[in-house]
Amino acid sequence: MIATHPARPGRGKPGHSGEDGDRGSVSLEAAIILPLTVIITLLVVQFVMLWHGRHVAQSAAHTAARAAATYQSTAAAGRSAGTEYLASVAPKLLTESSVQGDRGAGQAVATVHAEVLTIVPFASFSVDEQATSPIEAFTDASTP
Repeated sequence: MIATHPARPGRGKPGHSGEDGDRGSVSLEAAIILPLTVIITLLVVQFVMLWHGRHVAQSAAHTAARAAATYQSTAAAGRSAGTEYLASVAPKLLTESSVQGDRGAGQAVATVHAEVLTIVPFASFSVDEQATSPIEAFTDASTP
């Protein structure tokens, strides 16, 4: 024989607790949790874009410094190499970029400044990176 239990209030419908005090609580929780989830996701993506932009700017500065430091090169050649690197690698990630370079007697210095694309409203991020490279010079190995 199968035992049956007397009917309990609210047990007839699946997902219904029988208490009217919980009505709408899921909607309220979703209204709080979903915007927080979106904001946290935007912040994480923005951090990744800033991190990547910093590394691209550093690489552009190294490229510019190496190009300016090569044998019989100029600071203008280094600036050009850095600008071309930024244009080919991150044309939309790093905006309003500028590459500055100087070639001294012993080293070439390149500086990159750029604004990073932002997805977080009312925020602005920029990167500044610098690299140096020793000047290549021809030396005669046959003279002691």
